[in-house]
Amino acid sequence: MAFPWMGTDRPGPGVQPDAPRKTGFARWCEILGRDFGALWLSGALALLALAPYLLGLYFAVAAHLPAAAILAGVAGGALAGPFLAALCDVWLRGARDEPVLWRETWTTALRRNAKQSLLPGMLCGTVVGLQVFAVYHLNYSSDTLPMLAVLLLGLLLAFAFMAWLWAQVALFSDPLPVQIKNCVLLTLGYLLPSFGAAALGLAYTASMVLLAPVSFLALPITNLWLPAALLLGPIYTKLEKTFDLEASIRALHEQQQNEDQE
Repeated sequence: MAFPWMGTDRPGPGVQPDAPRKTGFARWCEILGRDFGALWLSGALALLALAPYLLGLYFAVAAHLPAAAILAGVAGGALAGPFLAALCDVWLRGARDEPVLWRETWTTALRRNAKQSLLPGMLCGTVVGLQVFAVYHLNYSSDTLPMLAVLLLGLLLAFAFMAWLWAQVALFSDPLPVQIKNCVLLTLGYLLPSFGAAALGLAYTASMVLLAPVSFLALPITNLWLPAALLLGPIYTKLEKTFDLEASIRALHEQQQNEDQE
């Protein structure tokens, strides 16, 4: 794996190195409690960047135009991609207990991931958009229940893949084909956390759609930090185990410090 430089050692909020790390839901709450401001700001900006995609998809569904769904996925996904990657970068930095200085952390992540997040954004936007379009236009009856099950399973797989994909976009500089291959292997290797994360993310998205417009009242609070946390939280320990993230990043920090001192 090719790691880009991950940040700075300037002082900031964090956890003491010798503090025991919580696990499970308690750990998830610890990250949110410590870094909520940075996550909220990153999620709010990501939601604004995602708005053209959502509006384009709504138009495509309302006008019954699959080509418009593809256009929304390509254009809207490319626009939102860098902001989604920056949001994931902020969350992952908090998950490994690095100081999160929001303005510097977010702007650095946005700039670093701008190019490599375009294709993942287009891919995710198009795949999810077409699946949503198909679910909406399915003629619901007993005969179409198998097709509905296939479409819902496809959405679940898409959310599982997105969790692993956006984590890789934020952390690594590998080409998209390598990242997709890793998504397949990681999803198959960690089925329970992968589908658990996907189910949480899909449940949040479905609740927003099915309960609209009442659900929109929650958006100022939850924006996109909540679905990002729901997707990344269950897979982080597996991500760390697979790629030995924290040891590798600590080594990079030490190398950078030594180079600065010479």
